[in-house]
Amino acid sequence: MIYIDEYIIIDLIINYIILKTVKYILKINVLDRRIFLACFISSISVISIFVNVGILFKLLLGILVIIVSFGYKDYKSFLINYIYYNIVNFFLGGLLFYFKTSGLLKYKYYMFFVPIIMNIYKHVSYNLKNIINLKYRVEVYLNNGEVLYLNGFMDTANTLIEPYNNKKVIIINKNIKENYYLVPYKTIDSVSLIRCFNPKCVYIEGIGKRNDISVGIVNRKFRGYDCLLNYKIMEEIWSIK
Repeated sequence: MIYIDEYIIIDLIINYIILKTVKYILKINVLDRRIFLACFISSISVISIFVNVGILFKLLLGILVIIVSFGYKDYKSFLINYIYYNIVNFFLGGLLFYFKTSGLLKYKYYMFFVPIIMNIYKHVSYNLKNIINLKYRVEVYLNNGEVLYLNGFMDTANTLIEPYNNKKVIIINKNIKENYYLVPYKTIDSVSLIRCFNPKCVYIEGIGKRNDISVGIVNRKFRGYDCLLNYKIMEEIWSIK
């Protein structure tokens, strides 16, 4: 026999591992406190053990969990997050159901095997996805002490170098109070100017801390990300290797 408080603890642990796995696979840059909050919201589903809440309630609860965990930028990125959340959820749920029906373990001990299962899953998924994925978690450290947590995309078309200090320009769509300077850049059919500033430093997941980056500001939305990284960074890394 397992009590309600044990159900809640197991549910919190499993949901935390599921959301962290989705964050890791999709390289979503969010703070852990959002994931903790989403886990507590998700634990509401424990009442389905005692009350028939219906499929609609579970769907709406899943949507709320995804929005609280990862935010809502646009429909496409939300749908990807939601699909991956359910894939991981079903993968783990299927394994737990197998353990339960085969009588291999008591339910309360399943959670000790969850981290092992999910680590295998996330590493396999990450390695497969990394082949075709150019998404990176980015942290821009501003001169006033604030930090921007961004979801970056390595844009092969962005090779902009500002001519004053030869810094590589990454592009974001947020208005920041900084000391700007204008940098000329070319498009296919025109020449224009972009506002840029020099941050304290920039951290890019898998690449590390960079002090040779300038940040450009544009007034347009990106689909599924909020930072266009400079492809010169990757070319530099490859040339070193």
